[in-house]
Amino acid sequence: MEELGLAGIPAEKPPLAAAFSPFGEPVTPEEVAMRLSKNLYGQLSEESDDHVLSAIGRAELYVGAVMRRFNATYDLDDKIIREVVLIHTIYELHIALGHEEAGREYRTKARDIILAAWGNFPDSETPPRKSAAAAVAVPPKRKNPWR
Repeated sequence: MEELGLAGIPAEKPPLAAAFSPFGEPVTPEEVAMRLSKNLYGQLSEESDDHVLSAIGRAELYVGAVMRRFNATYDLDDKIIREVVLIHTIYELHIALGHEEAGREYRTKARDIILAAWGNFPDSETPPRKSAAAAVAVPPKRKNPWR
């Protein structure tokens, strides 16, 4: 920085949490409960709104990272974004109880909505595409002198 003459100029980076603060009406445990049967909600929530609020926070963080990747406005009043947060919250609740298989279905559903709305994005479950390790040059075919 010194060679550029920028040393000593104060610069402040916003906290990461601020980058994922959504606009709009917050998702509530009651909304999550409306998506599930009473018995399943009771099991997943462990009868605690704090547990559900924690899952909502994790889901909002994930969706915020995705929105940042697409450079899209993170607004919970947007029906698609709200739907993804709700679905991902249910995924988080399943995973917290060790229900990987049931949770994976919700994660896939959320991912499908994201892909349909904004296009492809790198995901931790998608293996990275491998590039070619080497190129092979094929010599041009020679004319047959006997023809």
